[in-house]
Amino acid sequence: MAALRFQHSVIDADPPGKRNDICLPGDIDGDGLQDVVIGGYDGEDNVVWYRAPDWRRFTIGTACCEAGGVLVDLTSNGRLDLVVGNPYTGNELYWFECPDDPTQRWTRRVIENEFKKYHDQAVGDVDGDGRPELVFLSQIGKVLGVFRIPADPRVEPWPRDHRRILLEGETVEGLAVADVDGDGRQEIVAGGNVLKLTGPEWQRTRFSDFALPVVATGDLLGDGRTCIVMTEGEADRGRAAWFEPPDWTEHLLADDLWHPHSLGVADFDGDDRLDIFTAEMGLGKCDRPRLIVYRNLGGGQFEPHVIDDRHPTHHAKVIQVAGAHLPSIIGKSFHPTNQVDLWVNETENGGA
Repeated sequence: MAALRFQHSVIDADPPGKRNDICLPGDIDGDGLQDVVIGGYDGEDNVVWYRAPDWRRFTIGTACCEAGGVLVDLTSNGRLDLVVGNPYTGNELYWFECPDDPTQRWTRRVIENEFKKYHDQAVGDVDGDGRPELVFLSQIGKVLGVFRIPADPRVEPWPRDHRRILLEGETVEGLAVADVDGDGRQEIVAGGNVLKLTGPEWQRTRFSDFALPVVATGDLLGDGRTCIVMTEGEADRGRAAWFEPPDWTEHLLADDLWHPHSLGVADFDGDDRLDIFTAEMGLGKCDRPRLIVYRNLGGGQFEPHVIDDRHPTHHAKVIQVAGAHLPSIIGKSFHPTNQVDLWVNETENGGA
């Protein structure tokens, strides 16, 4: 088995935003390469995107951004727009419209203005009508909701009759949309809950007590079934685990992680098995914050590999980088440091 090798670099040592919270890879300029959007709580012109492969920075606009966000083509023009929520300074769930020239400033509009602290958004066809919906969480509002995307998404705010609240009175964190039961339709994974539309009503299955987790999904066993992966992103001694369908049996990976608020699933070693990565935030209190890849050995067995213990990161994501055959990782520190980091995967392809 070839060793995992990642080369670290700083693509921006001084981004304009402070307490950067969102990190979203996506092809912003349509050239086939994955760029990345970064934004945070504070600063003027603090929402930006970096163009691959030179990582030149361009301004999107200004907003107070909570962790989460999603890139989605809301206007059906082939360009990715940005959805992101306000954490605490207001009640807005925003979207930024990508212009014809994405290097120019983007127009910011309001989707929703009733709740507060919109931590996590996702997009998928969760009601089976053949069209994508926007799923959102509000932690202070204690709701999980779904919006049908209006025919004209530029209306502000989006019509109330396009919104349905699925959970009320609960603080939930961590969001994904995937077909987790193999029926060909997408469900919502919200924290330790799976929500599925059955007839006119939503059915809820509670499968975990993980506190304020980060959520990801993937076929970890290679048998066509979708597993759920979670880390306790807000915990000083956080757990990481994967959950096996159909009964969501928990398989613990670690229980000693320092705010593991990054999570991703990808084949990092080219052996056709999905691995798991997470990373510790540091927050100025963890001397050696780790970025860890749990290598999939097959048969439900995973082996941890620390690929960095010097650079704290938050909400890091899997990214495909030009010139790297295998998936890489991009992220940014939250506090007290402030930089954007890239770990290019230089592992020999075919690690098994």
